[in-house]
Amino acid sequence: MKENINVDVLIKGGTILTVDQKHRVIQDGAITITGDSISGIYSSDEIPQELEAGMVIQADGKVILPGLINAHSHLAMTLFRGFVEDLVLQQWLERVWKYEFSVLDDKAVRAGSKLALVEMIKNGITCAHDMYWHFEQTMEAAEEFGFRLLSGPPITGLGDQAFDEMFAQARKTLAWLDSLEFVYPIIQAHSTYTTTPKMMHTVREFKEEYGITFTTHASENQAEVETVLEQYQQTPIHLLASYDLLDESTLLAHCVILDDEEIELLAETGTHVVHCPESNLKIGAGIAPIAAMLEKGINVCIGTDGAASNNDLDILGELRTAALLQKGSNRNPELLNTKQALEMGTINGAKAYRLENDLGSLEKGKKADLVIINFDKPHLTPVHNPAANLIYSSGKSDVETVFINGKLQLENGQLTAIDEEQIMAEVRSISEKFV
Repeated sequence: MKENINVDVLIKGGTILTVDQKHRVIQDGAITITGDSISGIYSSDEIPQELEAGMVIQADGKVILPGLINAHSHLAMTLFRGFVEDLVLQQWLERVWKYEFSVLDDKAVRAGSKLALVEMIKNGITCAHDMYWHFEQTMEAAEEFGFRLLSGPPITGLGDQAFDEMFAQARKTLAWLDSLEFVYPIIQAHSTYTTTPKMMHTVREFKEEYGITFTTHASENQAEVETVLEQYQQTPIHLLASYDLLDESTLLAHCVILDDEEIELLAETGTHVVHCPESNLKIGAGIAPIAAMLEKGINVCIGTDGAASNNDLDILGELRTAALLQKGSNRNPELLNTKQALEMGTINGAKAYRLENDLGSLEKGKKADLVIINFDKPHLTPVHNPAANLIYSSGKSDVETVFINGKLQLENGQLTAIDEEQIMAEVRSISEKFV
């Protein structure tokens, strides 16, 4: 007689988009979760008879996919949603910076970050990057909620923090992050135009010393490129290369204004790019040449940017926009296909942050971060191609169930352990200071 196989969760009956190397799509599939990891992936007729589950989720008519990864954001900027509108990037930044320096404090950032985490979990995002002020508050909020966060000390010439103080604080933060479970340490700089060469050389030293990923904004719009050219006689991409900061452990946000030589340079160095199409459009920055990057083999992932320039944190929406932009702007419907779009929202983000062994696809042994989307709806019927329906027809409101690290965070569209009404009330109160 065979012994029972005990698992914590059994999800069965749905269509599984694994996003593994073979891009397996398992119709009428089943996934088991044990502890914080995926312990098995089966077709329904392969489920061991001896299997006993503490929780069973029937997923007929639904699609199961890896947790979505938001590879670039400023989470507490939810506080500025709808506050700074219809301005070009430099004017937009000046207005935002004015209020960030005068209004933001630990309490405000913690509340804004919690609101962002709530929004993202409900949208199927299980891991996100953050670059913002009072960043320890966001890290603590992520740890409290059990949400995966990619964050670290942001290096910038903005504000009045002294150089030595800034990097002493960075060391302190990176040491503290060793004690956290859900925060993955990175080193980040705001941009080439808000830092000095001395700062960036020290960033490179930190990156090498700690063996962590580096990320920064780069070539977001034409004005930025012209500013850096005037100051350094190089574009942001070539300036980063001169700092020896382009390689397989660097992720650049935006990269809207690139020429062919710069695309080739990013490809040769293995540098990753995070595309933020809706923020780029809304701020009037333009359309990044993503199809050309993909053709050269650059790993491109997806990000929302902050909710002040987007104005939501919706990766499914970003993926649809990204695909349509490349097809339309290049007049070629074959570009950025559904497979590539799905990868951008999942495994590519994991690769960019060197987390692909744990995140980004549904495979036995990986962390149990997964999303169930209800396809039993008029706008998702019929299902000839589940990936196509996901990218072009589904929306954030179709997200029904979310697991992070094996923990059920969203059930039937409702958060299981977070008081979203209290968080929204706190953010409304804080936002009254913005006048």
